Amino acid sequence: MKKVIILMVLLLTTMAHTAFAEQRGVFMEFHRKINPGKNMQVNRAPMRMPIEVVYDSDTHNIKVTGEKGIEAEVFLYNVNGTLESHSSTLNAEFSVLESDKYTILIQGEEWYAEGEIEM
Repeated sequence: MKKVIILMVLLLTTMAHTAFAEQRGVFMEFHRKINPGKNMQVNRAPMRMPIEVVYDSDTHNIKVTGEKGIEAEVFLYNVNGTLESHSSTLNAEFSVLESDKYTILIQGEEWYAEGEIEM
């Protein structure tokens, strides 16, 4: 009986692990835009935003999602720095055909976020 329970647990954990293997999150670094007129340097904790960037290797899609009310533009650059795609809204989905390194830039009014993904 113990063997059956152990086998069932192993089977369930293996299935749960492989079900989410095709999607992975992209680490984004958030920064505040600095006003050059103000010279006030304050050492603060990194900025946190409710934005998620996920790459799906099965469909070759990059999906950017965020809470409603956040206004931002999303840019997708290839390894050469050439603009591949653009969205004027935060919630966007991009399809990429080539396996390459891409940079994702999200720009808000007083902040921006950068992240890289290699396929």
